[in-house]
Amino acid sequence: MGQAWRIVMENVRQKVGTDRTFKATSNARNQAMFKEATEFCKHLRVLERDLRSIHKAIDAKFANLRNILCSPLPRAFEEGRDGAVPCTEEPKLIGQGVGLEVLQQAANDLKIRLDEDVIKPLRSWLIAYRSVRDRMEKLEALRLELDSRRRTVDSLNEKVDRLDRMQPAPQQKDKHEQDVEKTTHLLHHKGEKLTRTMHAYRELELAVFNSLNTLIKDTGVLRDYTGLSLQIVQECYQKGYAAFSTATPLLDYNSTSDNPFAHMQMIDNITARVGAPSERSRQPSDRLGARKDGLGMYAPPSDDVGDAGQYGNDQQIQPQMSGYGDMQQPVNPYHGAYQPSPSAKRFMTSPSRSPAWQDQVMQY
Repeated sequence: MGQAWRIVMENVRQKVGTDRTFKATSNARNQAMFKEATEFCKHLRVLERDLRSIHKAIDAKFANLRNILCSPLPRAFEEGRDGAVPCTEEPKLIGQGVGLEVLQQAANDLKIRLDEDVIKPLRSWLIAYRSVRDRMEKLEALRLELDSRRRTVDSLNEKVDRLDRMQPAPQQKDKHEQDVEKTTHLLHHKGEKLTRTMHAYRELELAVFNSLNTLIKDTGVLRDYTGLSLQIVQECYQKGYAAFSTATPLLDYNSTSDNPFAHMQMIDNITARVGAPSERSRQPSDRLGARKDGLGMYAPPSDDVGDAGQYGNDQQIQPQMSGYGDMQQPVNPYHGAYQPSPSAKRFMTSPSRSPAWQDQVMQY
């Protein structure tokens, strides 16, 4: 019987269940592990697709932003002898002085860092998964071949036992001995093939188990790379915002600030202002007196007890607002979340500034 036909017939027998006394070889642990790894693989593919879509969206937004900043501002016109005359000769650009090349560089750096620091190590896991998937297919074919050879050997054993119990007639004794010898020789030949197939199956089953075990342990770093991807996106927006640090004043136009970075100093001072007791809480009588003049109508009617009456005291606000002074300092929420494994060598490690996986060989 050919090997391919043997595998097909055994697969049909096990699915139909014609022989209920035969117990098939178990590969349950690898099948269970591979099933859950396959479910995890779907999440990984979704993450990779989302990361690529994030870069595409940010790149398109930055391109639109550059076009907007390159467009001229509308001008004021006055009546002249020949019609409307602009108050200024040359129109000013919206993004006057803004570093447009910084915006382009920020989008380019985003793509490079996402590809090198996040997507590439995640794709290495997907490559290892596909390798394990191919081994699982070979293992299943080898398992079916093993069970088919077990059936053959069991059938020959029954035939030899039946021939040994037979009492042939004297005229058929020679033929009977030839049948016994022929069947015994065939049984020995099939038994050797069964032994070789069993050893090959056990070796491959153990190799697949070790590969799946390593693959599953490496799934824990997905959280690290997910957090790193958000940090990379955050840094991209910070670089884009830095392009406005060189903006020049827009004279004759109402602008929130000539330099948006001037607001950062105001934000840093919020903690100091909120942490100190307010003048209103220290001087409640002055506020009551202020209501007697014209400005008193704008004071809230229940504000007689000061800020302390509404919040308990001013210090209760400080824990909620104290973080504003550190807005410019990105925090890694996964710092120290993982400890080195004491018993196993990892092939894909947690992300770092110099990714360690780049110099390692995936041995799945």
